[in-house]
Amino acid sequence: MSKRSIACRGSEFPSWVTSAAVLLSAAALYAQENTSRESLIHWQHVVAIEQPAENTAPWVDSIVGPEIFDGARYDLSDLRVYTGAGQEVPYALRVRSSRSERQPLDAREFNRTKAPGETSELTLDLGEGKPEHNALEVDLPGHNYRRRIEVEGSDDGDAWRPLRDLLLVDFRRGSKVVHDDMIEYPLSRFRYLRIKLHRDLIVDGEAAPIGDVKILRTVEIPGEKLTLDAAIGKREAVRADAGPGSSWDLELGGDQTPVSSIEVQIADAEFVRNFNLEAGGPPNSGRPFTSVARGVFRRRAGEPLEPMRVEFSETRAARLRLIVTDNRNPPLQVERVRFAADARQVVCTTPQGADSYKLYFGNSEAEDPSYDFARNLPQNLEPEPDRATLGGREANPIFEPEPLPFTERWPWAVYLVLGLACLVLAAIATSLSRAAIALHDTMTEAAASRRSSL
Repeated sequence: MSKRSIACRGSEFPSWVTSAAVLLSAAALYAQENTSRESLIHWQHVVAIEQPAENTAPWVDSIVGPEIFDGARYDLSDLRVYTGAGQEVPYALRVRSSRSERQPLDAREFNRTKAPGETSELTLDLGEGKPEHNALEVDLPGHNYRRRIEVEGSDDGDAWRPLRDLLLVDFRRGSKVVHDDMIEYPLSRFRYLRIKLHRDLIVDGEAAPIGDVKILRTVEIPGEKLTLDAAIGKREAVRADAGPGSSWDLELGGDQTPVSSIEVQIADAEFVRNFNLEAGGPPNSGRPFTSVARGVFRRRAGEPLEPMRVEFSETRAARLRLIVTDNRNPPLQVERVRFAADARQVVCTTPQGADSYKLYFGNSEAEDPSYDFARNLPQNLEPEPDRATLGGREANPIFEPEPLPFTERWPWAVYLVLGLACLVLAAIATSLSRAAIALHDTMTEAAASRRSSL
């Protein structure tokens, strides 16, 4: 057997044939990957995720900035995280809005009885710590009832004070369901809670039992804001709503930057000015300015020089325009403007070893990844994730834009096809005309011959 041949299932093939087959297989796999919707060749931009010096938490997070919003889809569903070795990393995208959350408290049950007057009672002991609480969630059996429930509090179990007295209702008719199981009361530190449940005289033949009870407290979760400085443009004298005024354009650093509040640092010691805040797109974009907030800037003599804060519903904008009505007063001295919005947080697992992460974005055809990791990630992360920073936006070196339509790649071809079609139509029309003329001449000659024969 030749040294340049190999055995394959009992047959012998030259090595160059096998090499060619391997290359063809690799080319086929490469073509298949490149045609995939999730291939990285379809993402326009990339930024490096710079890891903190020490990773101690099981998660790492980073905050999305204006340049990401400027290049990504509006809903950020085209974000993709990859390791330096090219492995996809599942992530969770969260909007760090402030919110209220009800948290359950531990309590010991006792005195679960049926009291006189056809009522059920239950007492709960929250322990010596006396944590704050302001709600109960009660599970009651049955349907279509209206039961009165009383909640009382005590520090020693002897002297009781009323906290809440209300009706819990369950109503069902067809697909319509009304069900109450939450009891809210003023914020309390009572160690003991006593619940009295009165039966529904129509539905219940005897006292209804009290099911599982959860004691809750409402906790305010502050969230996180991304706060940045706006670039202040030159003041312009304008006609405001109520008279002469001043206008400043505030650049936000991107075309689709979220903003829900601004802080305006004004050097003047005393003023009262009406203002109008507008949001708009980049210059020459066709996106007009629209008003997002109106109000009054006011500072009295002797008050601290704190910034004027304006809050409004979150919007996406490239620029803000601040218009202040001056009337006969000198223009305000605007020194600094900061803007803020709820931070968008990207959370993923901490990389192992020295492996780096990269964030890709800028694919209008990408679908929401809906990672299991994101759906299973706890709402409250303990410990807090290690904070990574994002590098500068760069062009994806392997990005391949979608090919232009035929009419844009070869616009002259449209005119060529139209010209050829016109020529064909002209040829057909000429042929039909000649046939019609010949038929007319034949018919004329035949008619003349018939007349002469007569």
